[in-house]
Amino acid sequence: MKSICNLIGNLNLAEMADHRHDYSPSLGQMTDKPLFGVSKWRDRVVHTSFAVLTSLAVAVTVISAFIYPHWPPVPMNIFFALCISLMCMSHITLIHWYNEGGVDPKFRVLIYCNTVLILLFCVCANCYYHL
Repeated sequence: MKSICNLIGNLNLAEMADHRHDYSPSLGQMTDKPLFGVSKWRDRVVHTSFAVLTSLAVAVTVISAFIYPHWPPVPMNIFFALCISLMCMSHITLIHWYNEGGVDPKFRVLIYCNTVLILLFCVCANCYYHL
């Protein structure tokens, strides 16, 4: 019986040494290892630049929906801003799931495509508002 307990104890130590357990999304503990085996620095720069650009475009679009062409705002402009905001919420949820490890790494391309689509929708909405 004692040898079985030692074997179980050794298995637990072997599992804890496994590097797949270095990240715990629920506890917020993270080591220096990237989640999907990619370069952290390069991805962090790309993700931050996309996030800043997209956030600025969405903010300008939502503010423009209320300001242009005059006060009170045109209902169609508010509708465009609402649609873009709802798309951003689903996009942020997908990014959160990706960062938690609940989404396969191949969905990174989908995240980038959604970001480009949000930017294009913002450009189209701003062209509609201002022209």
